[in-house]
Amino acid sequence: MITTERKHPAVSGAGTAGGCLSAALGAAAGLGAWAVAAPRRWPGEFETSPEWSVLYLDFPAMVLIGVALPLLSWTVACRTTTSPVLRTAAVLVSTGLFLAAALGWYAPARDTPGSL
Repeated sequence: MITTERKHPAVSGAGTAGGCLSAALGAAAGLGAWAVAAPRRWPGEFETSPEWSVLYLDFPAMVLIGVALPLLSWTVACRTTTSPVLRTAAVLVSTGLFLAAALGWYAPARDTPGSL
């Protein structure tokens, strides 16, 4: 009989709770980034018609990416380190970078000097 042994021990309750908290933190960050930019993008540009992609594309993308990135960083940190401080730092750094990238993406274009 052939048995396979796991390289990593079974996930503990603290690891599961940390993963759930990182997913919730990422979802909140994605929702917050979307909520900051949505009022600015919603009215649209052509004849003031609403821009529906803000709801059916941007909203799910921000929330899903916001959940996926911190959860991925938590998973990688759980497999590479045993320190809860490093795991938490990995989640916070990835969430912060995602938030900065999302808000930078939604930032309005700046007028260059000399343009009308």
